[in-house]
Amino acid sequence: MIRRMSFVLPLVLTLSLPPSAEAQAAPVPADAPAALTPELLSDALSCRSRDALEAFANGLFLDPKIPAWMKEGAPDTATEGMLGIEGYTLTTPASLMGQRVDRVYFLDNWIVTLWPRKVAEAFIVAHGLKRAPIAITEQYYRFVDPKSGPMLGAFAPTGNATAALLAKAFGAKAPPSPPAGSLFVGCNYAPVSEAEFLAVARRASGMASDASRAVADDVGAVVPPQ
Repeated sequence: MIRRMSFVLPLVLTLSLPPSAEAQAAPVPADAPAALTPELLSDALSCRSRDALEAFANGLFLDPKIPAWMKEGAPDTATEGMLGIEGYTLTTPASLMGQRVDRVYFLDNWIVTLWPRKVAEAFIVAHGLKRAPIAITEQYYRFVDPKSGPMLGAFAPTGNATAALLAKAFGAKAPPSPPAGSLFVGCNYAPVSEAEFLAVARRASGMASDASRAVADDVGAVVPPQ
């Protein structure tokens, strides 16, 4: 059950379509390792370089060599209940489209920071992001290249949506959640087109229902009915 949940929930709730960036990252040649610098991280966050994301995926996850200016862990109540997210606190700040970033999170093909809602909303307006047609969560997008990405994006923390999905799987109903006080903002490097993204976004509610039924089936298979 947990294995299925860890795949389905990030897929539905943040629309990270292909396998994770960690899994896709090509190993950096041993004789020419990429220097993991704040500038390189800024390029990855700002949708300027897929190679930059791959360098960090390799350096942080495949062959862990965390640079001194990154400290593992960036605890925040906004990340509670989220699956598959890895956070780092930056002692030397990076930037996202010129705005200061002091923490960064990796989630499948996403590389993001977490900003207060007012800061994130100002960024969304300034950079022309649109609201995605998703009923189950809040997400914004703008494709750098409509044919293949990457996608500049923002989305609400998905822990409450995860809790609602689990509650539905067990026949309960989670209470409605207030608007998130913060939003994740950054870049998604999934190699998909804007049309493909929107098609999945419109199916997200159905995918979430399918995930709930799958979890309920898994539970029913191991827990006998009362």
